[in-house]
Amino acid sequence: ASGVCGQVRPGPPKASALMACASDASPIAYYYCEVGVRERLALSRTSRPEERTEGSFLLQARFEPSVLRRLPLEERPGVRFAPEVAMFCFPHGVRLVNASVAAANAIPKVTSFVLTASDKSRMYGACIVWYEPLPDGVVQACVDEVMPECDGVERAAERALAGELHAPEAICLLSSAPIFEALNSCCRQLFRMRLSGGDPASTEYMLTEASLRPLLTTPLPDYGGGGHAPPGGGS
Repeated sequence: ASGVCGQVRPGPPKASALMACASDASPIAYYYCEVGVRERLALSRTSRPEERTEGSFLLQARFEPSVLRRLPLEERPGVRFAPEVAMFCFPHGVRLVNASVAAANAIPKVTSFVLTASDKSRMYGACIVWYEPLPDGVVQACVDEVMPECDGVERAAERALAGELHAPEAICLLSSAPIFEALNSCCRQLFRMRLSGGDPASTEYMLTEASLRPLLTTPLPDYGGGGHAPPGGGS
């Protein structure tokens, strides 16, 4: 589960930003995070059970994404972690799908973005998004929380979807430099490493801090130079 994830080669259009980052010995990525809804389904303000049409409310609703995990846990000096990153990974909220739709969209998608946080600081991000089965307990808890006024038949029909529902999840990297190609490549490699962990319920399924350390500590190269970021111990 190791390998070179991306070639970091600053380009001329962003020279001033990259030179400033390199002079401060900035790492390739300041933060790693995982974003999704696997721990709790929080309804978007635009989704109301009483306004649903025919069919499953859970498949019609939109849910608010949240940061599920981040590394490092402490704030980097002068670079605050921006929890707003969750909305950049899922700008339209999270929609649940059934197993057949998840299978039809099995190939993960990689996107990049520029994040301007509430304190006006700017970070450059990339994320990879894919579908994973949603824990049954999360589905049951959501039905009890957001549909208490619905009749028993409706709630039972929604609970019956447990085990069938999938939710999108994202791995995201945040950098102080616009090295999008390298960040995108790193996200793909981290996804492959995560898949190699096996059972999603196992703690071994999560990427370890040791495997992520190269991305979070390897300094950006000087302008005009190049380098490799090896998550998982590659070179």
